[in-house]
Amino acid sequence: MMLLSFITVGLLATSLRGASAAQCACATGDVHVRSGVGTSHSILGVLTKGSCATYEDEQRSGWVHVNFNGKSGWTSGHYVNIQSCSGGSSGGTSTYDGCPPIVTRAQWGARAPDSISHLSGAVRYAFIHHGESGACSSQSSCSAIVRSYQNYHMDTHGWSDIGYSFLVGEDGNAYEGRGWDRIGAHTQGYNSVGLGFCMIGNFMTHVPNTAALNTVKALISCGVSMGKIQSNYILRGHRDMGSTDCPGTALYNLIRTWPHY
Repeated sequence: MMLLSFITVGLLATSLRGASAAQCACATGDVHVRSGVGTSHSILGVLTKGSCATYEDEQRSGWVHVNFNGKSGWTSGHYVNIQSCSGGSSGGTSTYDGCPPIVTRAQWGARAPDSISHLSGAVRYAFIHHGESGACSSQSSCSAIVRSYQNYHMDTHGWSDIGYSFLVGEDGNAYEGRGWDRIGAHTQGYNSVGLGFCMIGNFMTHVPNTAALNTVKALISCGVSMGKIQSNYILRGHRDMGSTDCPGTALYNLIRTWPHY
């Protein structure tokens, strides 16, 4: 009987821990997540405005303990609200199902845009591109390539910013380009009605790795969940809308098998 009581108590404790995991810390503005309490600790990443991390049911000196992409982190309580999670997976950085962590412009070292134009609402199209460049498998190497894309778009093409809405590396990260709400320069004639998702690399003869493919799928689902992309969106490759071999033959053949194409 005593053994059964201990088992019962243990199961109850596990259940309670599971219940507390349903709470999330959701950012009211972009805020750093650090490895410990206080600004002297190293930065693990940025919790972007509107995204959430699992709340670990602990606060110290105005700092909130969170699970940030599977790591123990702390963020200032001034910039987060503790609330019920609405579908984000444990350790994730989004309130919505399937949203991957996104490396912000500040994190990858973006230049400031020359001008900004906003989308009028949820877009109809999701366009897949490739950067026709070398591949990358770490945040540092992918960030360097994204910076090179931005420099090329702004300095050679004379565009106001990097053209893509988001970029995806084979490190499994998404990188914020113009983001969800700004008109891009990725698909001529369709920039105001679609978002452009660029796979970092050249995919004429092979497809991106599983991490990158899972991330771009999750990113599009995230956009639908947040109301940035229409639920009945149309998926297309860049070559469907113009004279180009983008997003590469191998990748193009793959996306034609995906839902919404």
